[in-house]
Amino acid sequence: MSSPKRTNNNPQNAPKAAPNEQLKSAGTRTNPRLFLLLLAAALLAALYFLWRELALTGGRFGVPLDDAYIHYQFARNLSQGHGFSFNPGLPTPGSTAPLWTLLLGVVGLFTQEFLGPSLLLSFAFFLLTLWLTYRLALDLTGQHWAAALAGLGVALAGRLLWAGLAGMETTSFAAASLAAVWQYRRRGLDGWAALLFGLAAQLRPEGHALFALALAGSGWHWWHSPKPRPGLPRTLLLPLAIYALTALPYSLFSLSTTGRPLPNTFYAKADTTQLYSLRTLRETLALHWQDNYAALLLLPFGLWPAWRRGRLLLLWPLALWLLVPAIVAQVWHHGRYTMPLIPFQMLLAAAGAAWLVETLPGRVHLPRLQLPRWLPAGLLLLILLSGLARLPYWAGMLGYNTQEILAIDVAMGRWLAANTRPGAVIAADDIGAIGFLSERPILDLQGLVSPELWPVLQEPLGQPRSEAYTRALSQIQPDYLAIFPTWHYEMAANPWLLTPIQRFWVASHTIIFDQEAKIYTPTWPYVSAATPQTVTNATFGAAIDLLGYDLANEGDSLRLTLYWRSAQPAGRSYDVFIHLLDEAGEIVAQVDEKPLAGLAPTTRWQPGDLLRDPHRLPWPADLPPGTYRLAAGLFDRETMARLPLTTPAGAGDTLILGQITRAP
Repeated sequence: MSSPKRTNNNPQNAPKAAPNEQLKSAGTRTNPRLFLLLLAAALLAALYFLWRELALTGGRFGVPLDDAYIHYQFARNLSQGHGFSFNPGLPTPGSTAPLWTLLLGVVGLFTQEFLGPSLLLSFAFFLLTLWLTYRLALDLTGQHWAAALAGLGVALAGRLLWAGLAGMETTSFAAASLAAVWQYRRRGLDGWAALLFGLAAQLRPEGHALFALALAGSGWHWWHSPKPRPGLPRTLLLPLAIYALTALPYSLFSLSTTGRPLPNTFYAKADTTQLYSLRTLRETLALHWQDNYAALLLLPFGLWPAWRRGRLLLLWPLALWLLVPAIVAQVWHHGRYTMPLIPFQMLLAAAGAAWLVETLPGRVHLPRLQLPRWLPAGLLLLILLSGLARLPYWAGMLGYNTQEILAIDVAMGRWLAANTRPGAVIAADDIGAIGFLSERPILDLQGLVSPELWPVLQEPLGQPRSEAYTRALSQIQPDYLAIFPTWHYEMAANPWLLTPIQRFWVASHTIIFDQEAKIYTPTWPYVSAATPQTVTNATFGAAIDLLGYDLANEGDSLRLTLYWRSAQPAGRSYDVFIHLLDEAGEIVAQVDEKPLAGLAPTTRWQPGDLLRDPHRLPWPADLPPGTYRLAAGLFDRETMARLPLTTPAGAGDTLILGQITRAP
């Protein structure tokens, strides 16, 4: 008895070789009892994950990613009539999964509590992914035991279970891509397949690459089909139209709001400093190897059968594994961008297992061992043990990740809701829970919903980016910063710029990039107007005006705030020197540093900029009482040349600000 015949209009299928006569196919109809066993395995694994999560969070349900709250915020605004926006009324394509956001938006018509529904939805799509994997494996191999092997691999895939309990779109994209590939394998690129590919692309932008592969496969099949061939444009016209109707609206929305066709996240997270990240490729493949060791050992044996029976099943994993390192420089969130490939990995393993069972008995003669009888059971056992081996790790990871989100992001959002005025603008690194729970306007420092900060994110990490942040944020004037200090070390360590008012900390460090977060109140250096205590109206060179200064004697030091105005770009980086001179003109104390301790260098100044530049000059401990003169100016640290004063004329290169008395 041979495997069931495939439809003749399938663009990828080749006739399947007959299986071993002692392992005849039971047909390709679903075995309800077998699938119920797979379903039970998945449910038991999910209950174990939830038990571990509650044990680690003190009985609190949550999500392991702050990104889930980003979808909640979009969904709430959508359901309340504010459009597709993160900050109400400000449209932005900040979601990489608009279809997932729309699903949650429907939930928002009935309730504003999104946590539970999002978890139910993501787990429902996990179960749908399990069923589609089982069905596609059955269709691919004609063997129920091989389909069970693929399904068992998915049911016990710890990372995919993590995603199924994350309230995110990952499992929905896995299900949509499986459904699209299954329809494409059975019927070619027809209208239904195009619709499924389009829906997948609205759940993750990687779906566009999947459709491109299907389109290329259809073109390849058309080229190699017997003549006379139908016209290729006519053949693909309907699928292309359906795909465009599904995928274009969000791209057009993106173009209309940001001038770019893809969601904000792509441009905010895409790495532009290197052509290809071998680190990302290495870490991605390592994660997939760890998902199920037995499946990865079987996968090579499934490459040829998959190529013969459904090329897209093989090309899609290879393409996405290779594509992601070209976009991002590091693996994010346990490699969630390639988690939807786990079912395809199990499908290839099932195809490899079926090929071994069909092939080995004819080549290896061990009659006492009854190889055809025990080999499927042995392979199933290996998949089972490999899956179970990793479940405790990922169950614990779900708990630790959720605890960190609760202790940092959720806690910050609730604190801001209780301790800041309505309408206060919050600049934040993680925006999801902070925006959703605080219900305050958010400025996203990572650019996911704030494209105006993309130029800042293109700056190198460290001092240059902090300089760019300082200038950009001064122009926007947020009221608070909710940030991870180590991400913005130069800003957080600058007392002239940020003052910490609340600290949040968590013991573990598994999903958030830092264990500590703080809320700060800022004092922005670039100002629109200034009224200094003492007016000087001095000009250094042709570009920099010193309008005046504030001076305060704080006992152990002098606090001097200079007010600079830039008439034109300075072109060079100048340091400020502040000298305390005795009666003989000798320097008895001095400070030499860049404006705002380096965060507002003159190379960043633009015409019309007005800068508030504070400095502290300590009194020397052995300085005798008396009257001293305070002087200031600018110099080039590389050449040590001072910038001359052009106003007042003939004043040299040092401006005497005034006299100050050192009390006994």
